[in-house]
Amino acid sequence: MNRRKIVITKDVVAYFEDIKDMIEIADILMTDIRRVTEISYDKIKQYKNSPEDQFLHEQETWIRLSNRLVISRIEAVCFKLKELTLIRYKMLKKDPGEEDTAFLTEKRKNGGLKFMSTGENLKYAFKMFANAFNSTYKLKFGPEWEIFQRVLNKRRGLTHPKNKRDLSISPADQNDAVDTGIWFDKILKELVDSIPRL
Repeated sequence: MNRRKIVITKDVVAYFEDIKDMIEIADILMTDIRRVTEISYDKIKQYKNSPEDQFLHEQETWIRLSNRLVISRIEAVCFKLKELTLIRYKMLKKDPGEEDTAFLTEKRKNGGLKFMSTGENLKYAFKMFANAFNSTYKLKFGPEWEIFQRVLNKRRGLTHPKNKRDLSISPADQNDAVDTGIWFDKILKELVDSIPRL
């Protein structure tokens, strides 16, 4: 049987370390999301017969946290996908180009920061990762994308409140955050599964 020989280089080691790091970050944040959700559901049971204002008062902190955690997890995984993309390009001795390098590293050539919105970053990270690994994966936009956009808009207000209304939250917002987390896990699995065997 002829097996391809794998040469262990610094890039290969860095690649596997980044994969491990991405999984650990995602797991830590998922554990936090599960804990917050469990506390929230316990509060729902405890206060379900209470007046609505008391019910929401007991829930708001946990719903705000679940929203922030879901988006933090998505941002962290997308950053790691971009790092893995860069390592893959290096392993293939390919140059992604100055503009893509800036977006992948989130740094301009002059050292300044180069960011894109979370939604654009997700699309970009998935596209570049797929390209680097010769995958034909294409992100599909349906109702889940719209829910993700609602979660992002809510998170913007929660993270950078301009008025009290920005901090208001509802059980529907928590449902959106949970749905977004489930959707992200699904598309991440589809992306990884689309990579041809090396």
